[in-house]
Amino acid sequence: MARQTLDIGTNANDGTGDTLRSGGEKINDNFNELYSTLGGNSIASVGINASFATQTMTGDGAVNDSDTLILFNSTGTIAATLGDGTSTGEYKIFLNINSAVATVTPTNFGNGTNFALSQYGSTQAVWAGSDWYLIGNKDSADTDVVIT
Repeated sequence: MARQTLDIGTNANDGTGDTLRSGGEKINDNFNELYSTLGGNSIASVGINASFATQTMTGDGAVNDSDTLILFNSTGTIAATLGDGTSTGEYKIFLNINSAVATVTPTNFGNGTNFALSQYGSTQAVWAGSDWYLIGNKDSADTDVVIT
């Protein structure tokens, strides 16, 4: 079912909009569809999941433009390059499950030249239209991500 919009008429109480009953039916139908889509009678018991395109890097290379979650997984150091974003607000999540350091060098980086993640380090880079900026940069030992 497509979303049903209530016809509120031209002016208040002018008789050109939906009746109270038909408006209530549209509201109920819209909510019933939402609850059905989210899994049943209680939205609170349903988690909303987002899926991401993921790239697993096991060696040096470029971060794929279309992937959101970038995993570093190897036993040696990894050097990655990050090209410009395609739209403001685009973001990349970096997670290093690698046993060594993973270094990312964005083409345009508002915080410096590159950033390095130790084992279990993670951060998020957001494209602000002309540069990447980091938010949330810590590893599991509460060590800052190294920015140079």
